[in-house]
Amino acid sequence: MNYVLISAIAGFVLVLMLGASKNAKPISMENGDVFLTYANSIRGAGLALSIISIGGLFLTLIFVPIKTESDARVVIWLFSAAFIFTAYFYIEFFTVKITLKAGGIAGTSGWRGLREYKWSEIEEITYSPVSMWFTIKATAKAPLRIHAWISGIDEFQKHYMANLEKQI
Repeated sequence: MNYVLISAIAGFVLVLMLGASKNAKPISMENGDVFLTYANSIRGAGLALSIISIGGLFLTLIFVPIKTESDARVVIWLFSAAFIFTAYFYIEFFTVKITLKAGGIAGTSGWRGLREYKWSEIEEITYSPVSMWFTIKATAKAPLRIHAWISGIDEFQKHYMANLEKQI
């Protein structure tokens, strides 16, 4: 029964996050550029999940002390996993920024820094329904990935449909 409840709660949270990202609006700049970033609700959910997971582990340690060496290894593994997820949430949700320009697209992330592409350089745009990433591949450049939960993904799709050839 607990697994069903946990699965239902996780599914509900994911639906809320998806709804929040769909309702969030991109930021239109004065020069005509469109700025895309994750919605504050998604950032907050990532931060809350991090705090809950790390805080829950600390509370567990207070009430259930470590008794054996294997318990200590499991606790170290769990804390490591929680900190890795926290780092991922921070890098993804707080550093990713996409700017749609008349001449192309620019993306900044904590993963790869700033990358800019002219519309004429783009060779292919693909979408993975499993990972929910749009992947932009350009001539002699590292790919740029844009998650479908970023606010204004519809605006991104309008821009590339208007500026790229149909076969791309």
